[in-house]
Amino acid sequence: MFELDVALRHIVTNRRGTAFTLISVAIAVAIIIMSLGLTESVSSQIIENTVNKNPHILIGPKESESYINMYRSLSDQVGSYPGVLAVSPRLVGQGAARFQDNVQSVEFVGVDPALEDRLMSVQESTISGNFSDLRFNNRGAFLGVELARNLNIREGGDFYLYLKNDSLRLKMIGILQKDTVKDETLVYLSLSTAQELVAEGDVVSEIGVKLADYTRAPAMAKKLNDASRYKATSWQDFSREIARFVGNQGVTNILFYMFILLISAFVIANTTIMVVSKRRREIGILMAMGAKRRSILMIFLLENMLISLPAGILGAVLGYAAAWAITLLPLNVTSAAAGEGIVIAARPEYFVIALAFALSLNFVSGLYPAYSAARLDPVEAIGSE
Repeated sequence: MFELDVALRHIVTNRRGTAFTLISVAIAVAIIIMSLGLTESVSSQIIENTVNKNPHILIGPKESESYINMYRSLSDQVGSYPGVLAVSPRLVGQGAARFQDNVQSVEFVGVDPALEDRLMSVQESTISGNFSDLRFNNRGAFLGVELARNLNIREGGDFYLYLKNDSLRLKMIGILQKDTVKDETLVYLSLSTAQELVAEGDVVSEIGVKLADYTRAPAMAKKLNDASRYKATSWQDFSREIARFVGNQGVTNILFYMFILLISAFVIANTTIMVVSKRRREIGILMAMGAKRRSILMIFLLENMLISLPAGILGAVLGYAAAWAITLLPLNVTSAAAGEGIVIAARPEYFVIALAFALSLNFVSGLYPAYSAARLDPVEAIGSE
């Protein structure tokens, strides 16, 4: 094929321009791969640590009431809806914990441990003790790891939990580590123990709901609100910043990729225009020898496309290598994933995306210079030097 032979000869003879274009595309592809992996990793860590480790929906009391009285029947009703994975009645309150001379503000949560574990995967967060023991120990409590450290209490130690003028003597039977700020304040009790402390009878303050698809939380919350007078709130409402981040991530990525595309396209187009300018005489001679304008167009497009394949592969290798190097850094990507290093997702489809990006970038960037070359007048081109 005449056009392919000429394009290959141009690539070999113009080593500087070829190398410049190849490096430009490779860097752009590497950045795309790294940003794809990083944004997906950050998003998945945020969802895992702040969405999936918390209720997707919270059902609160009726507007004129402070507690939910008929929580058992309401829990059964909510649990019967399609897509609901777990339902856990909870009695939540603010108080203070004291061990010896150490006092800390706390948030206590009274639960049925089996139901709460289905909702929050609590047992996965325990670093000592068995969360199910709360069912058989009415004076047992699980504390957040930072709270236990601040109180200077060890497993098996007795402490006092205060609520207004009432108090209970409890025994710490386990420690939790959720890697969130709750580690500094959380106290888990059995539901009956929390009800004894609150002294409002057989009530709960909220019902936590976990869904198979967390994105369906607003629709399910609306459905629950329409079906009862209780107030159902989705995680998107009580975690607005996270919901906004997850929702806007796709738009942000597109804008970022467009920015990279424009910069890379400008560099490649500028390089190709310079090549066309230097080869005006050669183009004129080819046209005088009978080469059609379509052939001239094809020569420059093929030249760009032939460079794009190795550039895409090189960029993918650089991107994955840089991603691997970044995972070794002792940094945190989010406060929600405290203590964990950066993790960049590396999916096989990113390689396909990288190659498609490289091919598209070189094709689009070469269109105008190739068209300009094909439109040259042979006589003027031959006499241009």
